Amino acid sequence: MRLIGRKKVEEIRGKIVDSGLDAAVFVNNEPVMDSNIAYLSGFSGMLNGALILTPEGMELITTELDYDRAQNQAHVDDIFRCKHRLHLFQSIRHHCEKYKKIGAVKNKFTVEMMEKMNIPHAGLVDVSPFMERVRMVKEPQEIVVIRKGASICDSGVKFLEGFLRARVKENEIAAELERNMKIMGSERPPFDTIVTSGQRSMFIHPSPPASDTPVAQGLGLVDFGAVYREYSTDITVPFLFGRPSERQEQMIETISGVWEALGKKIRAGVKTNTLHDIYEKKLKAANFRIKHSLGHSVGLEVHEYPSLSGTEAELREGMVLAIEPGVYDKKAGGCRLENIVLVKKNGCEMLTKSKLIRM
Repeated sequence: MRLIGRKKVEEIRGKIVDSGLDAAVFVNNEPVMDSNIAYLSGFSGMLNGALILTPEGMELITTELDYDRAQNQAHVDDIFRCKHRLHLFQSIRHHCEKYKKIGAVKNKFTVEMMEKMNIPHAGLVDVSPFMERVRMVKEPQEIVVIRKGASICDSGVKFLEGFLRARVKENEIAAELERNMKIMGSERPPFDTIVTSGQRSMFIHPSPPASDTPVAQGLGLVDFGAVYREYSTDITVPFLFGRPSERQEQMIETISGVWEALGKKIRAGVKTNTLHDIYEKKLKAANFRIKHSLGHSVGLEVHEYPSLSGTEAELREGMVLAIEPGVYDKKAGGCRLENIVLVKKNGCEMLTKSKLIRM
């Protein structure tokens, strides 16, 4: 089921015309997947295929594997079938040969695709800028689905409040949390669940994401998410075992202070760099250095435009953000608190309720 309305599709068609394009082509060629296919057609889970969008219509090309399902689920004007994945690019080339100027998402459009479709690199126009901005503001039905994903994440927070006390291995926490999330309605994790504790919690992206050692004393965190009807959510729960050191308490208070300040500032019309400045000032005041972005938008992909650090975008009503301020210390560990927030005209709504768990 497509969650965006016809008006949004027409807006994208208008941008194709404004860009001087004859068509835009979105391709899934496993493992490279373009979520714009699901966004525009409502047809998800296609490993190999393409969507061709023109000012006049929308065509879907599938392999035999997905053709029958596409007939039942895809919101398109025409569906074409190629017998095998090996014939996919021949079919796309045939359907695109009448177009002189074609758009595509360049970071999803590989050299292999260009070669097999016989499209010169110079003749391919990147449609990422306007697709990212169109997808930035969520439609009402998208928000309904994200709310459900957020509620599944909140069930994970409640699960962790009890299960963390067992002091089991980090990878056991990850496995049992993912099992619980699936029972509650998550289709799959949007990324590898991260569980770190003790000194290992200083690593933002640890490898492995969850170790085979028991949870250690001190600070730790669990970074996880849910996928519901293909839309992703992203949340981080910090925790503390035992009495904190003075530095660890300062880390907790710093992150709490960032959230308190942001909660008063987030609303439609505010610039993302304004939020980043709040983050930076709070961390500098406590002698911490920013090591990652304040956050990002979420949707069909877990990281969507805009980033809340490094870009200057204006918040708009209907944007859904994952806000994740974090501080890290080589001796004291790491503390990151991440929640999903819905931007509103005069403020924001917390869609998830992650919090520090003390034990």
